[in-house]
Amino acid sequence: MYQRKKAKINRRMGERIFPEKKLSEARLNQRPGVHGTSRRRRGGSEYGIQLTEKQKVKFTYGLREKQFRAYYEEALTKSEPTPVAFMKQLESRFDNVVYRSGLAPTRDMARQMITHGHIALNGKKATIPSIQVKIDDVISYIEKDANKKLVNSRKEALKDANVPTWISLDAKKVEAKVMSEPIFDDSNKNYDLSLVVQFYSR
Repeated sequence: MYQRKKAKINRRMGERIFPEKKLSEARLNQRPGVHGTSRRRRGGSEYGIQLTEKQKVKFTYGLREKQFRAYYEEALTKSEPTPVAFMKQLESRFDNVVYRSGLAPTRDMARQMITHGHIALNGKKATIPSIQVKIDDVISYIEKDANKKLVNSRKEALKDANVPTWISLDAKKVEAKVMSEPIFDDSNKNYDLSLVVQFYSR
């Protein structure tokens, strides 16, 4: 996604949906458009608030509506609370786990690295970002890419990676392992999935 578009989305939502796009607090709180400085953010209707939360989550994970709704409908079939099941599906996406583990600096970059064949899942090249990873799955770089500039830069960044508790990162081996299902408290705090469930259940 273009950097300019990311900045616009951050400003539109008033949230750091894309934290890699640096914006001052003043800029973040200024909505995009000619009248951005004069328009206050309003609480809005119940529907509007739910819609905004849905858009936040879609932007965060980089999903289209059809795919996003499919995750919701799948979550409805689970025995656990729908927001929890919904979150687990989103967080278990291959591209998200690559990002969460620190092997890629952003979800956009994680998708690109996967589709270009630079990431291995359990030792084999996997090129589908939407794969649902499972407990004990191991994620690493493809060995032939060991000397690539981006991979080398990520190796250095892994030393300070902030990895969620359900992922184990071995910075020396440059690989990550899924230790458990995604934990609800580890999810992004910029959105409320219960509001997204309410939106779809209207």
